[in-house]
Amino acid sequence: MKLSVITINLNNKDGLQQTIDSVVGQTFVDYEFIVIDGQSTDGSLDIIEKNKDNISQWLSEPDTGVYQAMNKGIELAKGEYLYFLNSGDRLYSDLVFEKMFAGQPQGAFICGNFYTENRGELVLNTLYKDRDWTFALYDIYSTYLCHQAFFIHRSNFEKYGKYSEDLKISADWELFLMAIGVHREAVDYRDVDMVIYNQEGLSSTIGGQFIYQEKKKVARRRLSVKLADQLDRMYYLEQNGYVVDTVKNSGLLSFLVRIYCWLKRSFSH
Repeated sequence: MKLSVITINLNNKDGLQQTIDSVVGQTFVDYEFIVIDGQSTDGSLDIIEKNKDNISQWLSEPDTGVYQAMNKGIELAKGEYLYFLNSGDRLYSDLVFEKMFAGQPQGAFICGNFYTENRGELVLNTLYKDRDWTFALYDIYSTYLCHQAFFIHRSNFEKYGKYSEDLKISADWELFLMAIGVHREAVDYRDVDMVIYNQEGLSSTIGGQFIYQEKKKVARRRLSVKLADQLDRMYYLEQNGYVVDTVKNSGLLSFLVRIYCWLKRSFSH
């Protein structure tokens, strides 16, 4: 089995049907399709029942959040690669899987392009096209990767563990940080428009400050405190670079340095 497609759902029957339609229409057939439902009450189970002939495995039971649901999918998956396509997201065309596996890519991660969808408007994102993943630790720390644009080799979960269920929004980012950023696992990019990512999900609405604080928490427990602080310092300087540039260009910095040196000499006598 080459690929396990894992879809998690909670009370999103319309989005679930769209996701199912995009998966079962694929020309590539060496995959299994797993649906993990959080005991929905909106009719999602009717959608699953209607499509059960095209779903390899499914379950519906309460969970503690998205990452516990994703971990349940990992435990059921038999594929060489795992692909998390959440309810409401949909593959861009029927040829996505076929194009992604053309030429037998072997990377620990296989990624492509993705569209973001907000109120019906689609925007193509090709950020990974010219990305250098060789020294990607800070690059990953300072950004957020779209997991819908990645096929993940199952060995990553064996090496680095399943998703941390105590995290609300950053456990998939944690895997990217450790596997690609720290251990330099190979990333194989394919110039394929993979998926339409629905931005109405949790990661798009929860707020940047919460995500930032959770990423800091992850870095401090998975890296050394010194390295985590250095990464955070670099991130702060990058985000506030305009302040440094303004001070430098205005001559204020050199003025303050002269004042400091003068005060130091004055009080040293």
